Amino acid sequence: MVSPSARASLTTGVASCVMLLPTVACRPSADLAVNHPNAEPTAGKPESCTPCASAPKPPPGSADDHDPPVILGARFIARDRLQLTFSEPLASTEGVNPRQFRLSRAYSSIQDYRGDGYASGYYYDLGGQDTYEPPIVFIEIEQYEDRPEVIALALNLPVPVDLCETLLQAKADLDTQAADPNVGRRGQVGVFLHYTTRGSEGVRDRVNNPLADIGADWALNFGTRHKQVYGTEPVMRLDLLPEVGCPDQSMGTIGGPPGPK
Repeated sequence: MVSPSARASLTTGVASCVMLLPTVACRPSADLAVNHPNAEPTAGKPESCTPCASAPKPPPGSADDHDPPVILGARFIARDRLQLTFSEPLASTEGVNPRQFRLSRAYSSIQDYRGDGYASGYYYDLGGQDTYEPPIVFIEIEQYEDRPEVIALALNLPVPVDLCETLLQAKADLDTQAADPNVGRRGQVGVFLHYTTRGSEGVRDRVNNPLADIGADWALNFGTRHKQVYGTEPVMRLDLLPEVGCPDQSMGTIGGPPGPK
């Protein structure tokens, strides 16, 4: 026979367990699984929990949208026209200074032969590093009425064909060096897009969220025709910049300012 005091303790203990059950995130498995004679039974262990689904993001352009626009793609549609596709529709770019965007021919190299991770990087203006040659810069921004998430940037000069040929050879050389264990060099080379928020109100989405800086130092110092950086890895992060494939040799030029906004 259970004494009154023991019955009270048992009742209190059961009540405590009942009160605690709702707070358990995952219930234990009801099955007893033994995969090996010496294995520990799994019954009574919590099952893995499925995390709660995160709240959906507010749609772009809504009052609760605080996410800045992001460049999803950049490509040449002519030797003097670059087209950018954004993650959402943009506000009018009428007051945006096109010189806030800039292209670079960039090269980064990391020497791993001795394990020291020595790195170097170079930026070049697409017009060359000689100051007597005109730089290649953006002079106009075009928007499309039927595609508010897309803009086109017009260059003052077409991208030279020989520049693209030089890049192809540089990429081939890097591939050869990366495959040679006696060289131990890896890197990246290409045409990249930069953007600085300084210079005007800048690119914004339809609820005024601004496009963030992208390799802003090169775009901000537009008078610089050539820049070198040295140090330990990583000294350049070209992987953070939108890479732009060279225009195809068959592409022509559009010329003149873009069409109607």
